[in-house]
Amino acid sequence: MKISFVTITVKNMKESIKFYTEIIRLDLLKSFSPQPGINITFLKGKDGGMIELIEYEDSNEENSKSIVSIGFSIDDLDEEIKILKEKNISIIRGPVKVPSGERLLFIE
Repeated sequence: MKISFVTITVKNMKESIKFYTEIIRLDLLKSFSPQPGINITFLKGKDGGMIELIEYEDSNEENSKSIVSIGFSIDDLDEEIKILKEKNISIIRGPVKVPSGERLLFIE
């Protein structure tokens, strides 16, 4: 498996993009809103590593918690699901298909 990205929940997307592009000098890869009130931005480093920023416009207590997740790229998601189930690893969400076409799932 290869680490693809790390996810960070942010309070202000505009300021966070400014920080990561101007200070850290990451390149803005893509921004989108998968559903109302949620904004996602991917930034990419020169070495290919990515950071995913997520902003919840309705910052209730649940959404304001600090969340960090690590995204791994794998060759075969369906095979990986079989392995996770065999090892009694709980899938807490997914698989889901994101707007760019990739499929992903969340485990705890």
